[in-house]
Amino acid sequence: MVQTTLADHPYRAAIMAEVHARPVEIVPDRCRLRRLVVVMPAEPGAMLAVFERFAEFCRQNGLSLPVPETRQHSFVAAGRQVTWEFHTEFVTVTWRSELGDNENSPPGLGLEVLAGGALIGAIRLDVIPDSSIPERLVPGFSLPSLCLANVEAGKAQVATDFVPDADRFTRFELAAGSLTPLRRSIIVRRLLEIETYRTMALLGLPLARSSAPELRRIETELTTLMEGLSAATTPAAVQEALAALQALSVRSGQMSERLGYRFAAGHAYGDILRVRVQGIRETGTDRGSTLGSYIGNRVDPGLATCAAMEKRLAVLSAKLERAIGLLDVRIGVDMQVQNAAVLDNIAQTARSQFLLQRTVEGLSTIAISYYLLGILSYLLAGPLEELHLHKTMALSIAAPFVVLAVWLMARAVRKAHTPSSLQ
Repeated sequence: MVQTTLADHPYRAAIMAEVHARPVEIVPDRCRLRRLVVVMPAEPGAMLAVFERFAEFCRQNGLSLPVPETRQHSFVAAGRQVTWEFHTEFVTVTWRSELGDNENSPPGLGLEVLAGGALIGAIRLDVIPDSSIPERLVPGFSLPSLCLANVEAGKAQVATDFVPDADRFTRFELAAGSLTPLRRSIIVRRLLEIETYRTMALLGLPLARSSAPELRRIETELTTLMEGLSAATTPAAVQEALAALQALSVRSGQMSERLGYRFAAGHAYGDILRVRVQGIRETGTDRGSTLGSYIGNRVDPGLATCAAMEKRLAVLSAKLERAIGLLDVRIGVDMQVQNAAVLDNIAQTARSQFLLQRTVEGLSTIAISYYLLGILSYLLAGPLEELHLHKTMALSIAAPFVVLAVWLMARAVRKAHTPSSLQ
């Protein structure tokens, strides 16, 4: 039996590594977790530079070094379990410590590596061994935005108000006393991801709002131009309208380029956020809202605003493309009409030249024949007198032959100077 060894697909290792790229870390039943979400500058190589600085930090502090493909790297520093996660455009730093740890920026975590980034989210999550949120913790939340829900089919409870405290951290409380260590750890990760992707999903909303007036101006200018196209009857007016449309197209393209990636990322983060909310399997209580309901009432309208802006940009681009196409067709038709008129003038001129040439050729034949007959009269005067022949009769007989000879000579000359394609 012949055994065949198949080569691995080039992407097999990467696909397998992705499954284990972000493993769940087991958390105890009583601890405090903090997470910082830092967006890096939108510059080529920014994330790679952060990773290289982080690797240098690990090297200088005697920590295990991350491999280049690392998406998540953990280590212990100053009595805290620290986890760095590298995403497409942002980095999260999460550390776990005792429940009473109040340090918001402890040393030894490598936070200096993130210089140049911008903080977009900060989360503080307390895990307590209770089966439900103790009453003493509820007054610390803002009542109008309080979310208090059962998770994991009622085996645990979570509370938050999505309001940053004085230290800029959004506070979560998780009573997970009835959960197994693995389920508790999974819920902790899901809650951290919910707040992370909630902030990232809405990152495009301020851009959409600030760009709305400019988009409205472009739409209004386009409407005015389209209404005035019927009045553009001269080539100069059509060219002016085309130049204005092209200027609007450039402005629209610049806006699409500026907002396109942000809106696409917002859609992706929103989809991840919905999956993470579904993953905690929450149900409502008689106090406050659920996380899913609260996020849906606040995040979904923001994402809808971005989607509406994206759709308006797409419609605007289509209108501009169609208008420019119509003007291009109109200019093409006008040019064809002008070319036809020019060709007609050329044809008429050529015909006039042809007729003039024939006229000149006929007159030339008569003139040359006249002079030739005059010369013949002098040349034949003597011989005719010796032969006693009548001079006038002889010239009359010779005249048709002279005219015919001159005409044939003129025709031969014209043929010699006429291109073969026109003969």
